[in-house]
Amino acid sequence: MDGFYASAPNLCNVCIDKAEKGEYAGRLYHYYQLEPESFKSQYEMIRRIELLCDRVNYPQASEQIRSFAPTDTCLRNSREPKVERCMSKEKLIEPKGEKVTFVVHVMYRQNATWQGSVTWAEKKQTANFRSALELIKLMDGAVEATAMADGTQERDDPPPEASAPARQAKKK
Repeated sequence: MDGFYASAPNLCNVCIDKAEKGEYAGRLYHYYQLEPESFKSQYEMIRRIELLCDRVNYPQASEQIRSFAPTDTCLRNSREPKVERCMSKEKLIEPKGEKVTFVVHVMYRQNATWQGSVTWAEKKQTANFRSALELIKLMDGAVEATAMADGTQERDDPPPEASAPARQAKKK
């Protein structure tokens, strides 16, 4: 599969296995762990990718994220052991999600968010994103398109008889 920078240290394979009511769950694969990391929501997925970026220190965050809890990021990062790759690119992109699969590459962490690219594996389509929110919206669009193509989800549009003109016509 092309369309992404395969030697990026923070490359992630995101396998979406379940999608219900706007939330999805699945598995996250990266170079530094043979077993996948499970996630049960988009927030958890984003949090796991952020922790990976912190762990490999790539890309470096341009700003320190504020928190209500006191943290000492520099001290925490200096205590963590050096991470080493234990997976090849081929093994990384091999697993597929039951619903849809994405390869995510965060290139920059600027303005307290991410910039990078995401590849929809099944369609071999790549798009750039300018924020973590935009990444989620791109993924949501692919998940919804897949569900509609499979017939497992109906459109969010209201049925025609529920539209305002139809309701008024029924009143007359």
